[in-house]
Amino acid sequence: MKKVVFLLVILMAVTGAIFAQSLESIWAAITPADYVKSDDKAVWTFATTGLTIRDSNGSITIPVRDLKDLAPSSGMGVTFGYDTAAYKRTYRLVVNAMTGAITLSITRDGVALPDATLTKR
Repeated sequence: MKKVVFLLVILMAVTGAIFAQSLESIWAAITPADYVKSDDKAVWTFATTGLTIRDSNGSITIPVRDLKDLAPSSGMGVTFGYDTAAYKRTYRLVVNAMTGAITLSITRDGVALPDATLTKR
């Protein structure tokens, strides 16, 4: 019985490590840098550890582990969700390999907002 429990603990640790690596590898589709959003001039800072968004209302930092349903998207990009007290949002980021610009699509409470472009500073 002890051997079975030990093997289950090892299996859970290995599975957790694989899952953690896959989150970072998915997030790595976005080059770490500062990007300016086309519509409101907010600065989106992508880092290997997460995302920081700074605009006229302040800033928020979201660790990779808090990005809900993080997954690769069609093309070169990612999708994820992030909920605040005010809104439930889903994001789709698609990188243009030629220019490095990112097309940002946001759905807020089920309503698609106009697409914006994130341009590297």
